[in-house]
Amino acid sequence: MFRLIARVIIAVVVNALGLLAASYYITGFNLNNDFRELMILAAVFTAIYFILRPIVKMILGPFLVLTLGLGLIAVNAIMLYLLDLASKNLMIDGVGALLEATLLLSVLNFVLHYAEKE
Repeated sequence: MFRLIARVIIAVVVNALGLLAASYYITGFNLNNDFRELMILAAVFTAIYFILRPIVKMILGPFLVLTLGLGLIAVNAIMLYLLDLASKNLMIDGVGALLEATLLLSVLNFVLHYAEKE
């Protein structure tokens, strides 16, 4: 139980750092820089990532197989777009900014999951 709580807390912190990095380095990715709001956004994104992402991956399974896994970028972009729709503190202007932020957050979450396995 403690390990699950620690895993969720680490995921929230990594996602918060990813959102903050995206707001600084990606043009069109605007984030309210309040620490409390950032942590709330990261917690909501982590919840979306842990709860909704497996369901969407199951539904889009054949698409993911046909695209040899590159469809996961689309799944992650959908998750980030849902966060944009749900929050007034995050504004993503354009598909380019959405894809760049998706790639950044996907790489960070990949590194997190790889580090957890070892």
